[in-house]
Amino acid sequence: MKKNFEKTDENVVDIYDISYEGAGVGRIGGKIVFVPKTLKNEQVKVSILKNTSSFLIGKVTEILQASGERKTPKCPYFDECGGCDFQHCEYKTEKQMKIDILKNQLRKVGFEGEVGFVESDKRFGYRNKIKLEIRDGKVGYFKAKSREFLAVESCVIATPLINDCIKIIQKFLQSGRLVGAKAVYVKQVEEAVAVCFLFDKTREKVLKNMPNFDVFGEFLVYFAFGEVLESNSTKIVKVYGDSKLTLDLGGKEVEIEVSAFNQINDFIAGKLYDYVTDFCKGKRVVNGYSGQGFLTYKIAQNAKFVYGIEYQNSAHKSAEMLANSFKDYKIQNFCGRVEDCLPEILTKDRIDVLVLDPPREGCARQVLDAVTLGKIEQVIYTSCNFSTLVRDLQVLKNSYKIESVKIFDMFPCCCVMETVVVLKK
Repeated sequence: MKKNFEKTDENVVDIYDISYEGAGVGRIGGKIVFVPKTLKNEQVKVSILKNTSSFLIGKVTEILQASGERKTPKCPYFDECGGCDFQHCEYKTEKQMKIDILKNQLRKVGFEGEVGFVESDKRFGYRNKIKLEIRDGKVGYFKAKSREFLAVESCVIATPLINDCIKIIQKFLQSGRLVGAKAVYVKQVEEAVAVCFLFDKTREKVLKNMPNFDVFGEFLVYFAFGEVLESNSTKIVKVYGDSKLTLDLGGKEVEIEVSAFNQINDFIAGKLYDYVTDFCKGKRVVNGYSGQGFLTYKIAQNAKFVYGIEYQNSAHKSAEMLANSFKDYKIQNFCGRVEDCLPEILTKDRIDVLVLDPPREGCARQVLDAVTLGKIEQVIYTSCNFSTLVRDLQVLKNSYKIESVKIFDMFPCCCVMETVVVLKK
């Protein structure tokens, strides 16, 4: 007989495993219950938040028996915020949980080998870009598994400069000098910080009645009009600041687009790029989903030739400026979808290595078909979503074998993993 749980129900649960989303796993009356922010071998009291036909989702109301690996979270919002998953344990515990989760997922494609792990130099204060929602003059994130707003005054995984900027943004919004912004992005490049307020497209009239931005000091301020910052259809206007976002590459300063994708952990990004480029020495390479061209530039230092493919216009323009700054390197950038550009490249050139770093939704099936039908010797697949990674590996495994798997811990405290899979024809 099915038990009709109420949200106020409290049940004692023994946590015996960790799910692929980082939640503790237990049972209530034979039914699986997922309990976020718990650890294996803990006994907790749980209230039921959601009851489906196959599982329950609960929330801890009391820890009856704590794991010896449990620690007090550094963030005051940890229990409610949907951003972090693992602040309640030591870093070594988080590392092992991530390895175990990925191993379990990769068994679906027959991989039983070892999973390497590259640790971040920082567990806190590493994130160089955040997005904050704006509600009633306050900034914040969404609560876990919901669209319910949670006001915050700081973020412990963001850089110190970004946290300084959060205070300024909050003060600026509370002054009532800006109306209609739905979100704000804060991005740090080296020692420069850019603040980009996001509005609906219909709100461009705010440009006619500009507030005073002096409170932002040396920070840059942009307005963006669209659904999301990264879309080609979003209009972006700088409204304050004379400087630019620039990155020093090989002694040359390269301008960075505020809207373009970049890896959010500088230390791990450097380690990841070095790892990938080692497979490309002396090779003809395609770098799919190439963003602003940083990895393309790194690969080109020792490769025979590199093609970069990027769909977002602003990122492609940055990649072109970067390529023009280093004309000794053999680079050709394409602005378009990988599924459209890759087959064209493969018909005219013999490619040795394909580097893929798709967005969370993974590769389009046309990309995978082009790879499996082609003669590319090696594929380096980087993913921040192991669900779509496993889905795509199910297709690629018919033509390739997995040689190695390594987690680059781009997102400490979070269950998201940056995984690099090396495949051989």
